[in-house]
Amino acid sequence: MNFDYTYITLFGYIIFEPMIIVTNLLIFIFSIFCFKQLTKFDHPYPRAWAWFVLLVGISSCFGSTAHAVHYQAGELFFDVVFYIMNALSLLSIYFCFKAPYLLYTLNKTNPHKKITYFVIAWITALLIYTLVRNNFLIIKIHAGIVLVYSFIVHIIVYNRTKEKGSKRVFLGISISFIPIVTHTLKLSVHEWFNYKDLAHVIILISLIVIYTGVKTTSGKLSQKPQ
Repeated sequence: MNFDYTYITLFGYIIFEPMIIVTNLLIFIFSIFCFKQLTKFDHPYPRAWAWFVLLVGISSCFGSTAHAVHYQAGELFFDVVFYIMNALSLLSIYFCFKAPYLLYTLNKTNPHKKITYFVIAWITALLIYTLVRNNFLIIKIHAGIVLVYSFIVHIIVYNRTKEKGSKRVFLGISISFIPIVTHTLKLSVHEWFNYKDLAHVIILISLIVIYTGVKTTSGKLSQKPQ
């Protein structure tokens, strides 16, 4: 089934794909909760994850706007909203890299800062590229690469320490790959709950699992919550 353009009429305006608004709103609400909880820790590891989830949540809101309005407000409005969504997604990718990198280099006295600088430069270049092309595909590719990196790092950390938090994080990341399948195969439950909505719900579940893992790990790091 492929239902791309379900819609409702609200106060004379057409709202496309209303369930996407609902599912993205749930992601946004959780992202605020997650951010507040993880920023209670002084350690940069949970704070990096907090920013990742928050940026994903805010990006989802702009994504909802793009889906709901489409080109009704004009092509320029759509393009601007779409770019902001892409830009926020790229920034979240940086924090998705930063968090596991901080964890992996936790006990190293001299971590390679050049790697971080390279990633920042690369994200900046991608921000400029998406400003010109406004292509979401490049976001998905890099998000996939960084998620794989984060997945591998947390597996390594778990194998070394048997720390339960890392296990939950790589489990959550594993769940985050499922939406790729649902989106590619367009696995829809109903006309009003299509593959996009299902993918968003799975993403929310993966974020919740990641959050529980990060919180567990953060509680065991040297710096405790305030």
